[in-house]
Amino acid sequence: MENQCQETPPVLQELEITIQNSSLVFPDKETERKSIFLSNIDQVVNFNVETVHFFASNEDFPPQKVAEKVKNAFEKILVPYDFLAGRMKFNTNTGRLEIDCNGAGAGFVVASSESTLDEIGDLVYPNPAFAKLVNSLQSLEKDGKPLCVIQVRV
Repeated sequence: MENQCQETPPVLQELEITIQNSSLVFPDKETERKSIFLSNIDQVVNFNVETVHFFASNEDFPPQKVAEKVKNAFEKILVPYDFLAGRMKFNTNTGRLEIDCNGAGAGFVVASSESTLDEIGDLVYPNPAFAKLVNSLQSLEKDGKPLCVIQVRV
């Protein structure tokens, strides 16, 4: 029996991403100010999870319209999921990290690229160029880093 091995496709070397706008998005209704206790696991396993999702474009929904709809939906979802608009804080009384549900905002980035999905290649394989698809919003970290950032490509 012969082993068949697929060749790994060539990886994209350069991926140019242009940030059109980055801002904070806030819950569209007032939320309760509270702190959320973090478990012992949450105290130790504290790292960023970066995911990228691709969706085919639809000519009935131009990219700018999609970005606006995503932003509006994000503002609405931040009401029941108010902790996403909060910040990590250290509670000096307990000596533990907590989530301060303070409504400080979640990150929202609108970006663009000249590259098409076909040019990016097979998304199954890791590619260092994909790191440019995730924005850390360092320019918005005035009162702590947002716990959630959404980026939309237009």
